Amino acid sequence: MALLIRRTRTAAAAIAAGTVVLALLPASAHAAAGPAHGRGPGHSAADNPWAAGAGYTPRPGDWRPYVLAPTGHTVAPARVLSADPRGGTIQGDPKAVLGGHGKPVRLTSTGDRSRSPLLTLDFGKDVGGKIRVHVAGASATPPQLHVCFSESQQYAATQPGDNNGEAAQAPGCDTANIWNGYPGQPYTYDADSHTLTLDTAKLPATLTDSQPRGGFRYATLFLDGPGWVDLGAVSLDFGAAPQQKSPAGYQGWFLSSDDQLNKIWYAGAYTVQLDTWMSDTAKSWPYATGEADHSDSQVPNADPSKEVIFDGAKRDRVVWQGDLAVQAPVTYLSTDDTDAVDNSLSSLAAQQLPDGYMPAESLVGPHNQDEIRTYGEYVTWFVYNQYEHWLYTGDRAYLDKWWPALTKATAWLESVRAQDPQGLIAFGAVNSCGHYGYSDCGHETYVNALYVRNLQEMAQLATVRKDGASAGVYAARADVVKKAVNDQLWDPAVGAYRLSREIPGAYPQDANAAAALTGVADASQARSAMDYLRTTSWGPYGAMTVAPSTPNASISPFYEPLPSGFEASARLGLPDTSGAQQTAGLDLIRTFWGHQLAGDPGSTFWEKADLSGQPGIAQFTSLAHGWASGPTISLTNQVLGVRPTGAGFSSYAVAPVPGDLTWAQGRVPTPHGAISASWRSSHGAFTLSTDAPRGTTGDLAVPTSGHKVRVVLDGRTVWNGTRAVAGAQVTGDGVNVTVSGVRAGHHTLTAYTE
Repeated sequence: MALLIRRTRTAAAAIAAGTVVLALLPASAHAAAGPAHGRGPGHSAADNPWAAGAGYTPRPGDWRPYVLAPTGHTVAPARVLSADPRGGTIQGDPKAVLGGHGKPVRLTSTGDRSRSPLLTLDFGKDVGGKIRVHVAGASATPPQLHVCFSESQQYAATQPGDNNGEAAQAPGCDTANIWNGYPGQPYTYDADSHTLTLDTAKLPATLTDSQPRGGFRYATLFLDGPGWVDLGAVSLDFGAAPQQKSPAGYQGWFLSSDDQLNKIWYAGAYTVQLDTWMSDTAKSWPYATGEADHSDSQVPNADPSKEVIFDGAKRDRVVWQGDLAVQAPVTYLSTDDTDAVDNSLSSLAAQQLPDGYMPAESLVGPHNQDEIRTYGEYVTWFVYNQYEHWLYTGDRAYLDKWWPALTKATAWLESVRAQDPQGLIAFGAVNSCGHYGYSDCGHETYVNALYVRNLQEMAQLATVRKDGASAGVYAARADVVKKAVNDQLWDPAVGAYRLSREIPGAYPQDANAAAALTGVADASQARSAMDYLRTTSWGPYGAMTVAPSTPNASISPFYEPLPSGFEASARLGLPDTSGAQQTAGLDLIRTFWGHQLAGDPGSTFWEKADLSGQPGIAQFTSLAHGWASGPTISLTNQVLGVRPTGAGFSSYAVAPVPGDLTWAQGRVPTPHGAISASWRSSHGAFTLSTDAPRGTTGDLAVPTSGHKVRVVLDGRTVWNGTRAVAGAQVTGDGVNVTVSGVRAGHHTLTAYTE
């Protein structure tokens, strides 16, 4: 049983005198306390939505308390989580490491790291950067001073069996480096702690870690070797979002009547920020035996003076095409750090192979080079990411620069499809079967639906470039592939899309969500597919990758945030006058992403989760993984309703999806200036207010909830309940009433139930 120091009232005088009084309790008892959040002294639970157990009521306009990012790049720990003397001693108040305490705390070790005291700090949320420790003094022959890192208490190795033996090598660490200590592999050497070099001739001094560690909530100080060290204030040089002077200064925001959804939006934005670093802080894998943890490799082809967005803060710490499909829109909608997106996309585009194949990830080290042709799926994400970049930024020069790469990548995808007489892509034909979380070589619904969307996107981009002939070819091809998917992979008896021709008896989440999102499924098919998933594939923690009743060789039941984000978005996008599908989408977000926030690190989203709701790769799991931030996009684009429809928001739509919410509001940065929107639903009326900058034209929509409504724009009736009033550009489809071509400025659109 680990023993923890806890300061008691009766101990105060003794501590002041320089001795230690111990109150002992099991480590598990301490760990049972919820995650620590807080905005600092003077802030009560009443004005802090992140305070544990707070019954927080969102207030319109008051979005800043939800922001998790720091206001600057120096971050202090929130508390001392534990102080365990083990085979040594701890003298003085452990809170000295929090700063503001006169005397340092002394850690004394009588042997190697296995007997060292452990002093664990809690930063209150996931953070990343370089640790700084003030060392007041040390023994003449000092021990080595180490710091270990973990995103969770659960996987901070302190007991002999933890993390396959990691506690003996790196006490207090989780694992960030393959293959040492990967689940099922023994942990044979310290590949995770960082060493702070002590020079007794230069003490007292503040020591700064030579390497960043991205993604940790808990930092554990320990010694290796006999001797003592006197420790003062510990802080963090916050290394994420380095070119954002104030990481908390969001350009876009979201707020609603639902406190949990608000937290999820900001946790998603913060997750992507925590993945944003300078391009020379990547990891190069695999490590040689004995190689210490480091993040100092340059992303190939990236501008070294600019940021990139890694897949995860802790690992892999390289740029991935599929992850950027979520991370880039989150960035556009929150921090508007477009340079980081540009640099990331360009670095990947420059890696294109001569035949048009686009590698999935930054080719940083030998491991990444080995995977150069593994992920055929991710070629589709390259096309999608470039299209989204044009849509959000309107950067025509960027589009023109990479247009040849786009046409080559699309031609490569088509060359794979051409190998199938029935007209569907199967990456087994080119030995490139890797996916976001599994491998499958068959003729799938999922991949072919993504390709249909790519072809539609290429048709739009070709039109922009005034290449009507190519646009026509892409559009016609999209129709052909869409028909092939529906003819071969839709199962009318089940009412869902099959995994593939080769595995026709499984109906996975990604296939059905992608078919709905890309328009491969019509409204009836999409509704049926969502009903199938809800009935067969939802578990206690959210939506699973596939129904447990349909096991198969490719996809096992799991909780994957990437396709779960697709499913939530697909549900919110269904035509729905009752609000049931919309509410189901919000419930999925609340359940799965709320579950993640209920555990460590309580501020960022996980790479994946297993069937018991635990991190899916145990201690190796990245708990700040940007591809899990999909709800941030859905809540802005769909629930608030603001999305671009033309290059750089030259045209846009505001079409709220209220579900069971009563109000929402937010701000979306655009190249022309910010678009602000707010809506409120009350008995008998739904009111939408917008404010848009010059150079933009909008389509504004209000939901009917299945009722006959009269619609008023800026005090003038434009829809009389059945049709548009003369002169108004207004349409109704039974779900929404939409006013088209609304000019810049402030507008109020209200639907009154008749």
